[in-house]
Amino acid sequence: MEHRNVTQQQIDVTEYQRRYACENDCPELVTADCAVFVDGVVKVVYVHHIERPEIQSLKNHLRKVRYEKSTRTRGTITHSRIFGYAPRNGVRNLGCRATSIATEQPEQHAALINAAGVAAELYATYFPDVYKQHETLADRVPSHWRMPSSVFTSGIANFNNPLQYHFDTGNFNAVCSAMFGFRAGIQGGHLCCPELGLRFAIGDCSLLLFDGQRLLHGVTPIVKTRKNGYRYTVVYYSLKQMWSCESPSSEIERLRSLRTTIEARRAKKEGESK
Repeated sequence: MEHRNVTQQQIDVTEYQRRYACENDCPELVTADCAVFVDGVVKVVYVHHIERPEIQSLKNHLRKVRYEKSTRTRGTITHSRIFGYAPRNGVRNLGCRATSIATEQPEQHAALINAAGVAAELYATYFPDVYKQHETLADRVPSHWRMPSSVFTSGIANFNNPLQYHFDTGNFNAVCSAMFGFRAGIQGGHLCCPELGLRFAIGDCSLLLFDGQRLLHGVTPIVKTRKNGYRYTVVYYSLKQMWSCESPSSEIERLRSLRTTIEARRAKKEGESK
């Protein structure tokens, strides 16, 4: 693996956020295994291709995932699906829970979950101190809400998504996310980090490890070179909101108590209006 030392540039984030990445933002393209260091500290690790059965299984199952279509700011249409576990949603009175794909597409969800173990293994290898810190933070989340053999609580699968520059939000602080990439019949679709002056090829069965909360990143244009070309990415992360989760039985009891309280208030209001 190449070790590359770079100087992290000071940039005006407002000039990048909410616009698409372009190759000129990140002049150097990384196409081989590489660890990027800033002031002697590793910031990014890129593994261009991984030969593991869990990763090949994940690749096969990603083609069968039913992605949800949404429209982002400025009308960008994206196709993605969250997986793993979700925190409480006060608006819809939902407790901590498995995401919907777990019941709607259990085989695909299992493949997504199984690959988390590979991501965690490589994370612990390349970022041992950060991983230990991540483990300590993850221990605050009940084990039922964490992916087995990993520190991750949640994830998102993306299909041909042209993501604008952004920082990841809501994750544990000062730890890494892990991103597997899969592609065929595609040009571009590199992950660009303008502060480092680098963009990463995101090859087929690749892995990228970095702190997406503190390092600005975006995706360069995705251009199909054949009709059925694709670019999938699968990102694993840990949500701070999961710290408030209790055991599944306690979450169910909490919801029952909440609904009882809401129904009592509704009945009182109805009685006062008569």
